[in-house]
Amino acid sequence: MKRRGRAVRRPRWMLAGLLLAVALPVQAAVTVNIKGVEGDIQDNVRSFLSIAQQDVDTQDAARVRRLHGRAEQEIRKALVPFGYYEPRVRGRLESTEDGWVATYVIRPGPRVRVTRVDIRFLGAAADDPAFGDLVAELPLKEDQPLRHSDYDTARQRIMELAAERGYVEAQWRTHTLRIDPEKQEAHATLVLDSGPRYRFGEVTFAQNRLSERFLRRYLRFKPGDPFLAGKLLELRYALDDSDYFRRVDVRARRDQARDQRIPVDVDLEPKPKHRYTFGIGYGTDTGGRFSLGRHTRYVNRSGHTLEAQLQLAEISSRLSARYTIPLEQPWRERLELDTAISEEDIGGGISRRLGLGARRVTQSGGWQRSFSLQFERSVDTIAGETTDRNLVMPGLGLARSRFDDPVYASRGYRVGIDLNGGTETFGSDVSFLRLHASARGVHRVWKGGRVLARGEAGRVWVDNVDDLPLSQRFFAGGDQSVRGFEYQELGPRDENGKVVGGSYLAVASLELEQLVVGNWGAAVFVDHGNAMNDPSTPLRTSVGVGLRYRSPVGVFRVDVAQPTEGDETPRLHLSLEVDL
Repeated sequence: MKRRGRAVRRPRWMLAGLLLAVALPVQAAVTVNIKGVEGDIQDNVRSFLSIAQQDVDTQDAARVRRLHGRAEQEIRKALVPFGYYEPRVRGRLESTEDGWVATYVIRPGPRVRVTRVDIRFLGAAADDPAFGDLVAELPLKEDQPLRHSDYDTARQRIMELAAERGYVEAQWRTHTLRIDPEKQEAHATLVLDSGPRYRFGEVTFAQNRLSERFLRRYLRFKPGDPFLAGKLLELRYALDDSDYFRRVDVRARRDQARDQRIPVDVDLEPKPKHRYTFGIGYGTDTGGRFSLGRHTRYVNRSGHTLEAQLQLAEISSRLSARYTIPLEQPWRERLELDTAISEEDIGGGISRRLGLGARRVTQSGGWQRSFSLQFERSVDTIAGETTDRNLVMPGLGLARSRFDDPVYASRGYRVGIDLNGGTETFGSDVSFLRLHASARGVHRVWKGGRVLARGEAGRVWVDNVDDLPLSQRFFAGGDQSVRGFEYQELGPRDENGKVVGGSYLAVASLELEQLVVGNWGAAVFVDHGNAMNDPSTPLRTSVGVGLRYRSPVGVFRVDVAQPTEGDETPRLHLSLEVDL
């Protein structure tokens, strides 16, 4: 019975001992102080020190002392890549109430300098100026302190450039770094035998939607041109951006090169022929709104597309279609044929329009340029009087945008300017010239905080602004203009008090926005502007606060704005939009 009792108690004591051991606090890692070196050198020393690693068992005093004993050798190894071969190291290890503390005082000593750099190219690369340009940019230079990483970088970048430019047979004849610690000298020698430069071979497209003749317009090289990998990236990006394909795979088949020519395979997975869009929403400018659209990606095998859209809102209705024809360089130029019929409440009147037009669009250096010819028949009704006019309007536009996120940017901008007009000599009922410019910008000022700015300016040169259709006049007020006023509430008025628009426009806005919790934030803002016929007309100002919600499709904004003059009451504005 006693044995049985002891047998029962022993596991309980063992369990108690196990729980006690688990309950003991785990001592922190060894505290390591490194003195005498800073920056990258100190970081490298710390990474080499075994005693500085987090997995050191600080309860094992003998092991901590053994690791401390290795420290001098490890520090010497850590200094070698920076050209220090004769350092002096003093180390001290202490056991304190808070744990182990290791201190290392380093005197790096003299630093080896690069006294000679010999970089040469044999083969076709000897006559390729790209390699000379690369050598001039390399950090490995004579009379500089030695860093082994500079030598490694030089080797890597030279070989990368050889691969980029089609030197398939490139190999090193010599790649040495000779160091004399006593003389504190280093000699670097890199001799590359590039062999011949290969050229582009035939390009094969794998897909069944578009003609090969059309797809070859995307090529910025021809078979027989010197190989350049960057051209393949340009091809991939252009095909990705075309909206024709779900997947684009561009491969240079170096393993199948024949007669120093590298074939290229382009594997394309088309997107569906049709894309449908549907939208429903509400904004204080538009009221309730509804949209329905259909985009046909493949009208024919030449890449023509067709987009049709119906838009219905409380203040406007519009049915439009656009036929797009890619031109000789389809990644950067296209011809757009547009038609639209619409009815819209503009200011104090109603505008009914029929439009037909053609526009050539070109992308170049980050800018989008457009040249257009537009016909518009406008029927305007103001205070019961109806006027119809025909306009024939040549025009040009220039726009540029850069941002880090298309929906919620932390920095970026968008600018645009449009100039159009008409003359009675060439079929327009009114001779005029209209200029409109706009700009938006956003900049992150601190975590979760952004400053948003926008501006708009316009001018119409015309003998009598009353002869212009409402669509060519300027109005201000609303969610995207001067908040605190109704949509298109600001502008010259007729004798009946109806807003009829003006020949000048000036609007500016500044907003500070801060995320508070998750995707929710708040904003304060000031808007300033007006539409007028006399540029000396005072501008109207409003200030306000807003609530923000960052959604996947845009920023939902709830703003309350108060004009600073007059007896207007605060106005609520609701909108959903992207920043730029």
